[in-house]
Amino acid sequence: MSTPFDRLDAVYAALLKKGLPDVEVYAKRGRSRRFDFRQERRGERVASASFQEKGWAVRAGDRRGSLFVTGTGDPDPAGPLGGLGSSGGSGWPAAYGPAIRLPNPVESSAPPWKEPRDFDAPLAAEREGLALLEGIAKELAAELPGARLERALLEDGSSESDLVSSRGMRASWRARACAIHLEAIASDRNRSGESRPPALATLDLAEREVRRFQPKGIARRLADRLHLANAEPLAKDATRTGNVLLAPPVAARLLAAIAPLFIGPRDEGEISALFGDPRRIANEQVTILDDGRFAGGLFEAAIDGEGVPTAEVVVVERGVFRGPLLAWWHERQGGDGSPGSSGTAAGISRRASWRELPAPGPSHFYLAPDPAVSVSSLVAALGRGAYLIDALGPARLDSARAEISIPVCGFEVEKGRAEAPIGRALLVGDVADFLRGLIAVARDLAFTPMTGPPGGALGSPTILVRGLSLRGG
Repeated sequence: MSTPFDRLDAVYAALLKKGLPDVEVYAKRGRSRRFDFRQERRGERVASASFQEKGWAVRAGDRRGSLFVTGTGDPDPAGPLGGLGSSGGSGWPAAYGPAIRLPNPVESSAPPWKEPRDFDAPLAAEREGLALLEGIAKELAAELPGARLERALLEDGSSESDLVSSRGMRASWRARACAIHLEAIASDRNRSGESRPPALATLDLAEREVRRFQPKGIARRLADRLHLANAEPLAKDATRTGNVLLAPPVAARLLAAIAPLFIGPRDEGEISALFGDPRRIANEQVTILDDGRFAGGLFEAAIDGEGVPTAEVVVVERGVFRGPLLAWWHERQGGDGSPGSSGTAAGISRRASWRELPAPGPSHFYLAPDPAVSVSSLVAALGRGAYLIDALGPARLDSARAEISIPVCGFEVEKGRAEAPIGRALLVGDVADFLRGLIAVARDLAFTPMTGPPGGALGSPTILVRGLSLRGG
């Protein structure tokens, strides 16, 4: 009985015969279902479709050069060009450019990992997927009269990957993910009763499995965005300093902007230039981790995209920088030799797809919550200030000035009560001020998936920060 490894082994053997001693053959199979919900003048329009995808990637080379080839379907030992190749009848292209490096199998010291049960959960059935989208539409109309869900796109998928290499690596793993894109609209009037342009809001969410989405909570977040969409922005010449309360979507975006600072080797001079100290870089409330095995996480797996074991890595512990995220090829001395210990490598190679080379990046990069602190207690502790509930775009890091900024919306708060909406403002501050001014964290850890750099899922609870500025513009 054939296995997925049989064809990969045949391709591997063919490349060895071609005289390439370093070979990696990777194959991926995926299935997905898509549900499309639209509100139109004639009523609702719904559609669903199913898709299957199969692709492969080959890396091979020697000391002089390497090749990287991808294709759909199953890889052929004869190569992508079959018998039409120009190198001795081989259909594989010639190796050129830099040589490649492949990882050796690693015996992980991490505890045994059991694949989650929901990896076996079937993809959402048509009735189930459409019921979720219709449920969000219904809850939104109830949450905010006059609001409606104009568009909802739900994609539910699963995949299986296999990998073999000349270094003795033989690995298989699975993945499961479900993403939803929402577009909502609401009519609005100002205090004098005059009509305003319709308020618009979009929202993108991801979970590992469709049954984790909660229509009421999603509708409430959309309603908040719509309520703030037509609110007055902070005046252009206004600048406010003081304490701000950041909800998880805002804090996670800020964390995403600074995450690249902690990926790859860093010397003490680089860290000191940013934070003024190579070790103490944050308030003691700050502990930052990356964990490829985070239970229930979107990217939970025992190994990374190159078959290297994943592990929990402590990047910052109670304000002290312990070490960056290192891939297996990052050369650095220190640590106790186990994956994830300070100064040693862990499995952080991620494949965005089979068409792309693996690259280092976080999986679940997050600010550790405090289980003893509620969000309501932080609202009370805020006193007078801004409670920023959502980001209106990505955070940006100005490396030259070590300054971070993010467009936000939220509410002005006085004695624990929302006094006035803030339709749009720019939250600005030094990276060091952000981490050192983080004075409290709540227990409501939530993750935001990142489609752009640094990728992965970035997580944070609600946080109370001082020292940042809120500006108009």
